[in-house]
Amino acid sequence: MRSSVRARRAALYLSALLLCACAARAPRPEPTTAAAAATALPDAQARQLVHDWQRQLADYIATKGDGDPAVLARLPAQRSTGTLRPARISFGVLDVDARRAEADGFDVQGLLLATPHADGYVFMVGIVQRQGYRPQALVDLRPVMMQLQSAQIRWTVGDGDADALARYRAAIDPTVPLRFPADQDHFEVLPCAPGLCVTERLTQARWAVAH
Repeated sequence: MRSSVRARRAALYLSALLLCACAARAPRPEPTTAAAAATALPDAQARQLVHDWQRQLADYIATKGDGDPAVLARLPAQRSTGTLRPARISFGVLDVDARRAEADGFDVQGLLLATPHADGYVFMVGIVQRQGYRPQALVDLRPVMMQLQSAQIRWTVGDGDADALARYRAAIDPTVPLRFPADQDHFEVLPCAPGLCVTERLTQARWAVAH
């Protein structure tokens, strides 16, 4: 009798352990609509994240290219199988301000648009917020210009534009994992006052950066 009671208790204990193990290994829940509909970052926070990206890009140029931005051509090129466009070069910094790698924080990606433009190298920098081990929202987009003057890098950071960001985000395909740049993106650099404008052809979203 006692042996059968012990057996039942052991079986119940083992079942509890298995249930706990299954709960620990269950897929993490998908982000809720409210979480995914994050607003744009405050300008000061966005600029600080862009500054972190600038610092790491400058370190890459200094260590890998001996100060020559032409080393950017060695970065892996992104190619799309579904969109006819030239391969693209981007420089990314992951897990900025993250408490745990890949779990939260921000991924900052700079898409190289001009190599070089008459006014320098022009990037479109996008910031994706992560939460619960998943990308949650694109929370900032802005152009950044990099110029080499007397062996020193000079940066010009454009302003974020809430209307342009909203227009761009409205065209994001919700059926594919969120990332920047997206396959369908087509950014163009155009002259405009007081410097340069960057326009995304599909959405007609537009940002400016001064000289």
